[in-house]
Amino acid sequence: MRAPKFWDQTDSFWAKILKPAGSLYAWAVARRLCRKKKYHVPMPVICVGNISVGGVGKTPVCLALGDLFHSKGRDFVYLNHGYKAKKQGILVDKMVHTAMDVGDEALLLAEVAPTIVSSNRAKGAQVAEKIGAKAIIMDDGFQNPSLYKNFSFVVVDGRKGFGNECVLPAGPLREPVLEGLKRANAIILVGEDTWGVRFYLERHQIHLPVFTGSFTLDETVVSLFNGKRVFAFAGLGNPGKFYDSLRQKGIEVMGTMDFPDHYYYTRFDIENIKYKAKGLPLLTTEKDAVKLPKDMRRNVFVMPGQFIFDDPKGILKLIQEVLDGPSASSKKIVD
Repeated sequence: MRAPKFWDQTDSFWAKILKPAGSLYAWAVARRLCRKKKYHVPMPVICVGNISVGGVGKTPVCLALGDLFHSKGRDFVYLNHGYKAKKQGILVDKMVHTAMDVGDEALLLAEVAPTIVSSNRAKGAQVAEKIGAKAIIMDDGFQNPSLYKNFSFVVVDGRKGFGNECVLPAGPLREPVLEGLKRANAIILVGEDTWGVRFYLERHQIHLPVFTGSFTLDETVVSLFNGKRVFAFAGLGNPGKFYDSLRQKGIEVMGTMDFPDHYYYTRFDIENIKYKAKGLPLLTTEKDAVKLPKDMRRNVFVMPGQFIFDDPKGILKLIQEVLDGPSASSKKIVD
């Protein structure tokens, strides 16, 4: 689903009309978060979540956090909800499982560390216990109350910010910003802060640590296409960010085709893309590549990339106490 334009407009007619529905949605989320039974595991749980829907970059941030953990010799597992995954409550086998089995994001995470797929976060944490995990990095789940979190990062897109500051469906928020940030330990600001996230935090006297970073394309692959004309396609929460990053690297994007986030491509889709590209090289993301039909992947070039923290040492220092602290309190069985 492409986000409606009025989600970025503070005085939109549609936002005003839909505000009562947004209030109802916010009430439902708040009630869900009030549930007292949380499953505790004897290991740190680091959550990487968000307050807005859409592609803010949670999975790339998780991958970057994983690299930091590895650099310090920290063992951990990823816990991913497995959007539209056929299999649940399992450890991903990247040699066996496909994107349809476990989800596109889980396959990317599994390239860095053992990855568990479970829409039920508590049951996923139980799998982590069984395999002797030392820590969990949870991709998404900030609004999920079933698993106790030791530390929560909230990821915010610097360009989109908090949109029109309204809750779904009046705006892009999963819950009111100020309520959500009460449960956060730090904010990760992705890209240039053109929305004014820092000013918003200052205005509301929110004193959370703010870490910055950006998504960077692989320079080796960029050099192959620098100055050349391509046709790009992507199924992301915000595909425009991918196209803009290509153009910023000097790649001439002559045409694009958008697909819904987590979209599974068919042979017809690829043939249609090839037809519209009119012979131009096809370029897409790693996340999209894992969802292409295997026999069609050789016709598509993949542009790798990674999220880079501006202050990686600062992030590790901040969560050091969490990683080295006492184990979580006794388990509680979740309904």
